[in-house]
Parts: sequence; structure tokens; C-alpha cells
Amino acid sequence: MSRSLWAALLVGITGVYFLAGRVGLEFFGLLHPNASAVWPPTGVAIAALLTFGRGVAPAVFVGAFLVNYTTAGSLAGSLGIAAGNTLEGLAAAYLVTRFAHGREAFDRALDIFKFAALAAIASTTLSATIGVGVLALEDPAVRTQLGAIWLTWWLGDATGAMLVTPLLIAWQRNRKLRAPAARVAESALLLATVVTVTATLFFSPLLGRYPLAYLCLPPLVWAAFRFRQREVATAVVLMSVVATWATAMDKGPFVMATTNESLLVLQSFTAMIAMTTLIMAALVQERVALLEREQAALKNAEAALRSSDVFIAMLSHELRNPLSAIAAAGELLQRPGVPPETSLRAGRIIRRQTVHFTRLIEDLLDVARITVGKMTLRREPVDLAEAVANALQAPLTDEVRAWAPVDRKLEHVWVDADPHRLNQIIENLLHNALKYTSRLGIIRVHTYQDGGCGVLKIDDTGSGIAAELLPRVFDLFTQGEQGPDRAHGGLGVGLTLVRRLVDLHSGNVEAYSEGAGRGSTFVVRLPLAAAPAATMHPAGTEVPIARAHSILVIEDNADARESLRMLLEIAGHAVSEAANGAAGVEYALTQEPSVALVDIGLPDIDGYEVARRIRSAKPRIRLIALTGYGRDEDKERAHKAGFDAHLVKPVVMATLESVIESLLGERDSARSRA
Repeated sequence: MSRSLWAALLVGITGVYFLAGRVGLEFFGLLHPNASAVWPPTGVAIAALLTFGRGVAPAVFVGAFLVNYTTAGSLAGSLGIAAGNTLEGLAAAYLVTRFAHGREAFDRALDIFKFAALAAIASTTLSATIGVGVLALEDPAVRTQLGAIWLTWWLGDATGAMLVTPLLIAWQRNRKLRAPAARVAESALLLATVVTVTATLFFSPLLGRYPLAYLCLPPLVWAAFRFRQREVATAVVLMSVVATWATAMDKGPFVMATTNESLLVLQSFTAMIAMTTLIMAALVQERVALLEREQAALKNAEAALRSSDVFIAMLSHELRNPLSAIAAAGELLQRPGVPPETSLRAGRIIRRQTVHFTRLIEDLLDVARITVGKMTLRREPVDLAEAVANALQAPLTDEVRAWAPVDRKLEHVWVDADPHRLNQIIENLLHNALKYTSRLGIIRVHTYQDGGCGVLKIDDTGSGIAAELLPRVFDLFTQGEQGPDRAHGGLGVGLTLVRRLVDLHSGNVEAYSEGAGRGSTFVVRLPLAAAPAATMHPAGTEVPIARAHSILVIEDNADARESLRMLLEIAGHAVSEAANGAAGVEYALTQEPSVALVDIGLPDIDGYEVARRIRSAKPRIRLIALTGYGRDEDKERAHKAGFDAHLVKPVVMATLESVIESLLGERDSARSRA
């Protein structure tokens, strides 16, 4: 807010406070010229301080000083009373902000109780006590009526806080006046009813003698059930104005021995009515909000149920396809007289579909890990251009086997990333572009630095993204329209995984498309990292040549055990096998193989216990967990049990042999040093 606007605000608050105070003291300063049973300025001060902060306190102070000094106060006395009034407002604003959600105090029933206790009851004692104390010091005659003046002062302030503060806050928060015609008509009828009922009860000579003031409540209940706090506060203030006018004229059900006493009883009544109706309105709105949340939750649950049905159908389709291809290729390999080249093609089909199958499962598991906060990153400086180049060399799955031309513009830029997860991000985005772009289209891949980020930009001329789908393109299981053949395949998981992995890296990913058939662009931004010092392999370093080893396979699944044994034997290893944990431990302790490949989910004792028993008795045996459990906590548990390595099924044979050679090489090096 500019200085001129701020100055205008301060002047406005001072003026409103002064005018409200003059009305209070001029017409209702009956017991003492400086004490009124009707004191709206307290509500003005609290509302201003809650809305604009402590910076408006000087305006409250000046307004309070001018009111008292121009009425009947001395300079010193007016300064003291103004200090008390200002302190009252500051205390109320602080307590309400601290304990009752500040300006939102009238949205919840419990906070309205807190406002009444902290602002209307507790804070107003400061102004009453300081003000009456100042008056007693200046005029000893005041001491004879000290209690009555204090009660008048305090009750006037408390009622002002309870009536005026919610009125001003509600109108400041919701200044919109436009509404449907029926709503406007109902509002006008409500306010007219409030005024009419109150005037009848308080001004009528016949009804004024009877205690019928409670009949003011039904129209206010109408307001509480049909409208919000703004209309309720307005209706209560209108009722109070009419009732106060009548009571000041010694009319109505609250006429007592003196007019001041009548006003005190009326103020107690209106304060209680205000608190009751405000709480009632808050409870109604809380109930409405609860019903809306329940309805939204029900809609979300129904949508989730529909999504789960669609997902199960998609999953069934996506799993049956690779399984069908694997089954057909396996059947072919069992036929006699199959030509060698046909066997090789069948083997490639099985391998390719296994990779596809594994990728589906890994993507689902990764999304689940991120969702429950179980995924950890091992970040290091990574050359983004090199990572993209490596990803472009990866073999294609069936859906994208027909490459679209790829235009590369790869600038070397180092980012702070987990290499494995970065590769997942790149592969999923490339896979998405290749899947939706025909051979007649083109894909452009660009890496570059932009400010403090490394940027990967992939855009294509493929099928694009429909406008209604674009805002949800990263949502789980979201896909474009597909026919029954599901030609593009997939589960709608890849882009979700991309977004969540990028978020874990403190980066961001955005998607752009001009619509269906007009291509799409994905832009990933990751934090930069300093380029590491150049590293070189020592001269003469060679890839180690695999040697024959004695290997024990502990696996309860007969087919998995047999197929792994055949692969290892073809590689030249001497292989033994055990179908359960106890047999595996017994063989390992008696025969002492070089390596034991151990499944975790064994029928008698699990793989962790197998590892512990072998490790304690034969520490030289290298233990490799070969399992379907691939979470980070599974790897940590395997390490604690004594495993030297942890591999997730299905394992690539080259990877398994590399791990075996690495473990045995480390063991032999350690023994030679010893």
C-alpha cells in the first residue's frame, strides 16, 4: 500500500472512531460524560487492528483522545483514556490472532467462543480499569460510583466488540453485493422482518410491558440458517439499533429504574443474542462444508473405483500381451526340428517381452515407493547430454520398434541427479515421444543450460495432447483416447513417474501441446552441479574374463531353479541346487561353494536366516540375494543379514556374471594382501 493510501486509511479509521465515540458519549454518557453503555468504537478498533495490523494503532489512539478531549476530559486524562482504549484493541487483536485464527475467528463456532472470551470479556477490562482509574484520579467524586461506572464502561466496550467487530470483518472479507434476484429479495425481507419485529416488541405500548424480547430471535435464526456471517451480523446490529433507540426512550421490556440500567440490561441481551446467532451460523456453515467434503470424497471414491476398474482392464491387457508372446515362443522352442535361426528369434522375443514385462512392474513399484516416501536418491554430478545419448542407444520395445527420426542437439551440462533415476526420466519421455510419433514425424531432443538449471527438452510432431487432457497428463493412469486394440499400450504410469522423480530431484517438468494431432513438448529442469574432475582408467585395465566357479542355487520354484542352473552350466560353472533353506544351508556348510544364489521367500527358513547361518559358519562364501523383493528396505535388510549383493528378479545373465566376478575378485584380492 502506498504512503498516500496508508495515510488516508489512518485518517479514515480516526474519523470513524471519533464519530462513533461522539455518538456513544453524546447520547449514552448518562452515568458519567466519559463512560457510555453503548460504545461501538471498541469494535471499530479491534476490526481495524485485525485487518490492517498494529500499524493502525496510532489512528485508534488519536481517535480515542479526540473523543474524550472534546467531550469533558482534560489533556492528561484524555491521553490516559486513549492509551487504555488502544491497549484494549491491541490486546484483543493479539489474543484473537494467536488463539482464534484472527480475521477468520467468526468462521468456526469454537473460535467465536474464544473471541467472546478473549476480546469481548478479557481485553475490555483493560480499557475499563485504566479509564475509570484515570477518572478517579482526576475527580474524587467518581470514587463514590466507581463500580457502576466501571461496569457501564466494560459492558459498553464488550457489547461493541461483540456486535461491531464481526459486522466490519464480515463486510470487509465479502464486499460482493451481486446475488440472484431471489436471494436479494429474501435478504431484504429478512432485514425488514428483523426491524419490524424488534420495533413492535420495543415500541408497542401493549407489548413493551411484557418480557417478550426473546421473540427477536426467530428472524435471526432464519438469518443463521439461510445466510452467512455477513447477513447475520447485519441483522443483529439492526436489531440492536432499534432496541437501543427504544430503550433510551424508556420503552420496551428492559426498562429499569434508570435509563443507564435499562441500557446495561439491553446490552447484555444483545451481546448474548449476537454470540448465539453467530455461533449458530458458523455451525451451519461448518455442517455445509462437511457435507460438501463428504460429497467430494464420495465423488473421488467413485472416480477412483472407476479408475481402478479401467486400470485392472488395462493391466490385464498389458500383461497378457507379453505373456502370450512368451508362451508362444516357449511353445515354439519345444517343437522338434525348429531351425536354429527360428530358435534365436524366439529367444529374442522372450527376452524382449521379459524386459517389457519387467518395466511395467518396476514403474508401478517406483510410483508406489515415491507415494509412500520410500524412495531415496543417490545424487551425484551427471552429464545430461551423455545420459540422453546413452538412453537413445537402448533397445526398443514392441510399441516403438519403428523409430521416428531423432534430431539431437546435446550440449554438455552437469546436473545434480541420481544416474539411475535420471535414466528412468529420460527413457520414459523418449518412450512416450517414440510411441506417439510415426516414422513420418520427427523428434527433437535438446539439452542446454538455462540459468541455474540443466534443461532437457523433448518435442515431437506426433499425435499431441488434447486440451482437456493436458492439465492431467501427469496424473496416475491418465492416457489419451485409445481403441479396443490399445495400439499405444501402457498403463498411464510413465509420465506420473517422470513428474514424481523430477520433484524428488527438486526440479520441475512441464508439458505443452497445441492440441490433438499437433505434437507435444516436454521440458525438464534439474538443478545444476559442478562438473567433476576428469577421470581416466589406468593403462592396461581390461574387462575381467569370466571364470568357472562352484555355485549353489537355493530356490524353491522348480522352473526358476532349473532355468538358472542351465544358464549357469552353459556359462561353464559347476552348479548345485537346493529346494529349501535348510537343505541349502547343509550343502553350503559341507561343500563350501564359491557363491550361493539365495531366494528370500523360501518355504521353511527365509533367505535372510539362510544368509546368517552360512555367513557365521563359512564367511568366505559369497552370498547373493536373488529375489523379487526390490525395495530399499529389502536391500538394507539383505545387507544386514550378510548378503554381499542384492539382485532383483528377473536378472540379466550378464549382470549376474559381472557381480559374481566382482565379488570373487574382491575376495581373492583381500586374501592375497593378507
